Amino acid sequence: MRGVTCGIRIQAMARIAIVGAGPAGSSAGWHLASRHHEVTLVDRAAFPRPKTCGDWITLGSVAELARLGLSRADIERQAVDHAAIAGTVIIAPNGRRTSSEGRESAYCIPRLIFDAMLWRHAVAAGCRPVRRSVRDISADPELAGQFDHVIDARGALAGTANAVALRAYWTVPRDRLRAGDAAVVQIHTDAWFRRGYGWLFPVGGDAGTLRVNVGVGLWRADSAEGGTIADFYERFTSTNTVIARWRTGAVIERPVGCHVGLGLWRNVVAPGGVLRIGDAANLADPLTGDGIGNALASGRLVADVIDRHRDRDGAARAWQARHDEFFIPEFRRALVIRRALTGSTGKNAAASALAMAPWLRRRVHAALFGEIGYREIVRRWQ
Repeated sequence: MRGVTCGIRIQAMARIAIVGAGPAGSSAGWHLASRHHEVTLVDRAAFPRPKTCGDWITLGSVAELARLGLSRADIERQAVDHAAIAGTVIIAPNGRRTSSEGRESAYCIPRLIFDAMLWRHAVAAGCRPVRRSVRDISADPELAGQFDHVIDARGALAGTANAVALRAYWTVPRDRLRAGDAAVVQIHTDAWFRRGYGWLFPVGGDAGTLRVNVGVGLWRADSAEGGTIADFYERFTSTNTVIARWRTGAVIERPVGCHVGLGLWRNVVAPGGVLRIGDAANLADPLTGDGIGNALASGRLVADVIDRHRDRDGAARAWQARHDEFFIPEFRRALVIRRALTGSTGKNAAASALAMAPWLRRRVHAALFGEIGYREIVRRWQ
């Protein structure tokens, strides 16, 4: 609807339902509610609620949080349990390590805390929270006809769940740590699970202990009898030399698994006029598995689309075009790099090259950990 006030045409605000209140849904909700749209934010869970994830909040994610009005001071005040991350470490199958410092600190924050912080922020901006489960958006009677736009942010199982992950929290005595363990994220690649990796991400703690997210990720197609995600986790935690130092005295929680929607070469993100974002749109990085930065960005970008295209069909076409423009080029670069690094030979050679070329090491670490895009690896360092 449009009205006329003092000769100026005023466009009515849209009524929007967002199904799924994780990072993508809460980001979209905040951006839309802040622009005075009428937003209903639906989730089957009550917040705070646990979510299986690596808990890594990259510098790209930090930049998106700033666009949401959450400064570093806000993050550190509201995320009562978090770790400030100064650098990154990548370990090749042959054990060679490369490391790099970020231009500024990033974070690891348990999703139990992080998602609740974003949900509260979206509700404070004006989103109306509704708790209920939605199985089939297109056939849901409470969504049909009541909203101008419906956004699907339900996670990987709403899209193409093409990867799996398994993680557990380890609480490690600080006397078992080495210098830097509490302030870096570590990625460990593996000769057996060629398209997977293990991670060690500190997420907080106290004076005597460090809490660490210990996990593994694997392409779903590679998980088979004798080589499942559970087998990978067992191999990683039983053979890794860093974990061997930590095991004595550690309190280890039960591992929990999840599905992940990694980025595709091509993808449909507005089927039937429903706008998919976050993992529901397969927006996790296909090389690293990180999904939070792209989830937050997708919420912002879909809000821009709705502002410009109030009719559902126009918004669907525009969202597909924006997705193809913004996400697909980076996903294709990541997929090409991933293919080159599938085998141990490629990973070991890459580690040697990074060790000998500090400028290249800095770029690659920055791209893998969300500081710059993959296209920037081959550009002159600014």
